[in-house]
Amino acid sequence: MKLTAAFLADAAQVTAGKLYVLGGAFDTITARSFPAVHRSLAVVLVAEVGPGDRNRDLQIRIQLLDEDGAEIGVESQGNLRVGSPSALPAGASSLVPLVSAFGNVRFPAPGGYVFHIGHDDEELGRIPFRIRQAP
Repeated sequence: MKLTAAFLADAAQVTAGKLYVLGGAFDTITARSFPAVHRSLAVVLVAEVGPGDRNRDLQIRIQLLDEDGAEIGVESQGNLRVGSPSALPAGASSLVPLVSAFGNVRFPAPGGYVFHIGHDDEELGRIPFRIRQAP
């Protein structure tokens, strides 16, 4: 499994295998004061799942880290299982959209943050972004 896309959005959902995104692909959040609470934040992923990863549990872990790499207590864990559709040619990969929604995320201070996406203790990707103080 590998990621073909990873970004932040205000909101997102997967319906019937299609990805629907509102306010996506940004890298800066502006806050008036700190600690800041962001009401809705979605980690949007598109995974390419090959034949060797089908019909088994693929553990995915998403963690929010500060710019020093410290965990700030926001994470999501789950398993992805992709079957073998009969319409798919032998050896073909599938694109699988995934969304992990977080509500009321608390950011203690302005600065850099990153969502770390992992699978089986390996890094699949990172989504870096920053929180800045409003002028």
